[in-house]
Amino acid sequence: MSIEGKQQELIDHFGFFSDWMDKYEEIISMGKELTVLDEKYKVDENLIRGCQSRVWLHAEFDGNLIHFTADSDAVITKGIANLLIRAYSDHTPQEILDSS
Repeated sequence: MSIEGKQQELIDHFGFFSDWMDKYEEIISMGKELTVLDEKYKVDENLIRGCQSRVWLHAEFDGNLIHFTADSDAVITKGIANLLIRAYSDHTPQEILDSS
């Protein structure tokens, strides 16, 4: 599925929630579902600067697709990272660059 298709699925999913608190709880739930990042990737070069929480983003390129994994010390931030991973992981670099 295209990045735009994945983005639309996420938009549609959150469209079912009428209350912002429900959306917030869904993001927290998604944070709890995030696959645990191997400790070897929790290094300075994977740390996202400027975030109040500690957030690590690891990318692996298999020669065709980029696969993202992430972790954070804050569950809401983990949820946001999970949203980004769902949209952008397993796509080519060009697809990611071309997405909006």
